[in-house]
Amino acid sequence: MLESTLRFAPPPRRVPFSLALVSSLNAFAQIGWFVLGFGSIFFWAFAGNADFSFITMRGALNKSQGIVNRVVDTRASEGRRRIRANHYEYSVAGKTFQGVSYSNDSSLSAGESVDVEYSVDAPEKSRIVGQRRAMFSPAIILVSIFPLIGLLIVIFATRYGTRRAQLLRDGVLTTGVLKSKRPTNTTVNNRRVFELTFEFTSRDGRKYEATARSSITDRLEDEREEPLLYDPEKPEAAVLLDDAPSRPQFDETGALAGRPVAALLSMILPAIVIAANTLALLSRLR
Repeated sequence: MLESTLRFAPPPRRVPFSLALVSSLNAFAQIGWFVLGFGSIFFWAFAGNADFSFITMRGALNKSQGIVNRVVDTRASEGRRRIRANHYEYSVAGKTFQGVSYSNDSSLSAGESVDVEYSVDAPEKSRIVGQRRAMFSPAIILVSIFPLIGLLIVIFATRYGTRRAQLLRDGVLTTGVLKSKRPTNTTVNNRRVFELTFEFTSRDGRKYEATARSSITDRLEDEREEPLLYDPEKPEAAVLLDDAPSRPQFDETGALAGRPVAALLSMILPAIVIAANTLALLSRLR
């Protein structure tokens, strides 16, 4: 690795788009996309069926007498109680409307008379008094924590990868000497993740440290001095070029080589997650 970096062009360098993409959609970002996608299943299944009528039915409300047509036990439960869907009809100004309200403890049956409240501006929006317009109560929105965690991982991992790509373009090349290596409490594929600290000297003669966290440390320990890039305006912002998983490759001239296949593969999971969530959103807006 060190021999190829000796021909590393001075900044600013050309960073192939595919390499920048692989850096941004790195392994940690992929984990975030997986958590986001998996958490989105629960979000749309539960939070997507939460009752927000306190928002959607704001404004003047009126009441009408309604008749329950049928009562259906859903497959869902809340608080260990089965949720029931109460189908009903009511009339406003001579026009008949259909509606469904949900309840955990409803004792209604077909043919019963119920009080229905509806929006004066949109009479088709209604609910049986004391019941919900959607299957779950607003508290179910707490399941959003799962896709939110995934989204935060995606944001931070992508930002890290983007900064790494920027350093590939503008960073100053030097080498660092391993000063310490300590195990962390994290494991990847049953392998302990280590934090390695390297010391290097910047152009102004001052010493700084660069750290790398990896479960595969062979690349970071195979040379007495490891190549790294640092930001000349902020030398403490540095990355080891051998830091997996987005280790850059060089062509015969020392220029950064693109990684089109890896870039294409790295886009598969984000594309699936984005497409699935877009379809789910569009289905809700119909």
